Amino acid sequence: MKLAYLLNTFSHRGLYPADRAKLLLPALKASDSQFFIPSSNTSLIQYFEKLNIQTCIYRNNAHLLEKLKQFNPTCIIHDSGNSEKDLIRRLKDFNCPLVHFDDHGDGGILADIVFQTLYENPKDLTKEHYVYAPTGYIPVHKIIYKNNNTLQDPPHIVVAFPHEDPENLTYRTLRHLVQLHIPLQISVLVDEHYKHDINELKRFALTRKSIRIISTNEPESFIYTSDMVITSGSYTPFLVAQLNIPCIILCAHEEEVNYAFPQEGHGFANLGLGRKIKQSYLQNAVMEIILHDNRRNAYIQKQKQFQFSTNLEEVVKLIEQTIANKKAEEEIAR
Repeated sequence: MKLAYLLNTFSHRGLYPADRAKLLLPALKASDSQFFIPSSNTSLIQYFEKLNIQTCIYRNNAHLLEKLKQFNPTCIIHDSGNSEKDLIRRLKDFNCPLVHFDDHGDGGILADIVFQTLYENPKDLTKEHYVYAPTGYIPVHKIIYKNNNTLQDPPHIVVAFPHEDPENLTYRTLRHLVQLHIPLQISVLVDEHYKHDINELKRFALTRKSIRIISTNEPESFIYTSDMVITSGSYTPFLVAQLNIPCIILCAHEEEVNYAFPQEGHGFANLGLGRKIKQSYLQNAVMEIILHDNRRNAYIQKQKQFQFSTNLEEVVKLIEQTIANKKAEEEIAR
């Protein structure tokens, strides 16, 4: 199998799709493979350069199609966000299986299978080739569990908005938290792509010794030590659910408001769009988790219903079945 992996990431979601691709690619045991990345995504290009993984960089859709013709794939994975029908029709011309991840665009209708990890409710059950479930979330880290039956003294809150954090929810959240006049440990995580002035955050740390501003590309190393996480609504909630930690969601983008996974029934306090959040709403949600053991434990138990350990195996199985079905259809057509 010659596998073309079309990959793109977004400023409010982070680089998780690249981590997923790194695990999925060897599991599919392709004889030849190539990542195709848009030239505009410099952070993703740099990420692969650091890993010494070669990629094919393209300028636009026409350039992408030209590069794909040279590669001549027998399977295409599209993990580049919402797709358009025009491009996917052109990809169909390669007459090979099309596998999509997290695609709310019109082009997903033309794919052979779509893993909708960032799925919405109500699910569109007419789209039989869509897998609406956390199945597409492939864990990329070994998990160390903490004893989260009791709070630390003082309680430890981790603020972790991924990547560029375009709405600067990191700053907004910290500004609201410092107005809570109770003992707290607060760890604020930012990575190298954070697009705002980190010194603005560090000024808060000067007012309280219990506030730490941490530059890291490994948020899981700090999240697992926390009593509560405040993050956005894309991929980080899946990591938090692996760790079984109460979590407050401040959506970083309008699309996240409709995502079905990081909601109350799954162990999350979803407060809606982060840039519109009122200080009192966030503070009340924090205090509810700190003061009410039953509430906190209910969040943990709801998260425990999810098991992600077999997701990689399930995704590979479904992709292999899709490829086999495609071959069978071609045989019948002949």
